[in-house]
Amino acid sequence: MSTRQTTSLIILFILLTAGIILCAVRWKAWFVNPEEPVWTGDTVQYTFHTFNEESLDGFAKYRDGHSAVWQDLNQPDTLAFLLLGDVHNGIDSIQWAALAARHPYLDFYAQLGDFIERGYFFYVQQLESELEGTPFEHLPLVNTPGNHEYRKGIIRRLPDLWYELFPQPLNGPQRFLGSTYYIDFTDLRLIVIDTNGLQRLSDYTIVNTWVRKTLQEAGDRFTVVMMHHPVCSVAKGRQNPLVWLTFKRVLLNADIVFAGHDHNYARRLPFIVTNSAGKYYKTKKNPNVSFLCSENRVYNIVTVKRYTPSDRLPSTRYDTLSVETRLLDTGELIDLVQVVHQPDSAATDNTNPATFLRTYIEPMAPALTDSLCSAQLGIRQ
Repeated sequence: MSTRQTTSLIILFILLTAGIILCAVRWKAWFVNPEEPVWTGDTVQYTFHTFNEESLDGFAKYRDGHSAVWQDLNQPDTLAFLLLGDVHNGIDSIQWAALAARHPYLDFYAQLGDFIERGYFFYVQQLESELEGTPFEHLPLVNTPGNHEYRKGIIRRLPDLWYELFPQPLNGPQRFLGSTYYIDFTDLRLIVIDTNGLQRLSDYTIVNTWVRKTLQEAGDRFTVVMMHHPVCSVAKGRQNPLVWLTFKRVLLNADIVFAGHDHNYARRLPFIVTNSAGKYYKTKKNPNVSFLCSENRVYNIVTVKRYTPSDRLPSTRYDTLSVETRLLDTGELIDLVQVVHQPDSAATDNTNPATFLRTYIEPMAPALTDSLCSAQLGIRQ
């Protein structure tokens, strides 16, 4: 046997061994889908409808089924929404009702992926049953695809059911229409990134370019990014290196970046990992995290407050985005972050609305939350 043939056999052996190891490690993630459970509740026939209404005033707020503006648009506006991490069908109707009672003035709610346990209609019916009779049944939802919404396979697929249930703007990259997108409010640009759909190396470049452009074109709006996989993981063995390499630098230009997947609460601004599920993953020591509160179910209330020039004088109030973190079961406040946009007096281009200074304020010292997080507060080995 020649040296060339020997080398070819060695390479073939290495490739086969690597393939076997890869299949052994990833087989469950690729192929093991549970059977569709049998729905034991009432049988309901669903029909989905979507429509586009282009005549509405983009600076007004409307209720579903009504044409009345919610508030006087001549007054400084406040936008507020509830944000949930992974849920996995884990919030029952009593908890949904409690959330609505604590926060009755929400404009919409948002979710970071893994809203349902699997991308099957059974879990959609279960979610409908949990939301029934609460304001969230009709409140607008901004949703992010999670890995549990995707159907497994070597090439993962987001089922058509997801697009029917959660129709979103078609303003993202061509391969990600309806799953990667942005929504503009008067004072906020909300950007959703479908990290589960990044399956080709070219996808990372395409989405990175789109995110960079979308952030640059936000003007003086606050920018909040929603994604399922975190840039900096806080759970053992769950770091996605391609997400880290692709988005760590570009997302530093956003005001706040929310992610889920790790089933813990942690932050190092602008990055915040949050969790609303009852399942927790073991945390790891991570120098990229400045605050960690693990083994707790939480939710976030995000509020955007804009002050007009007349409101600022003679005070020094500026446009502010606030992020409250509260325990899901009790509503107890455990963390608070404020992002302030202050006009940049040193800017040479006064015609550019994006010339502002960003400041982060953290009013709550970790000591204030230590008793609530108990032994879970802090970074554990």
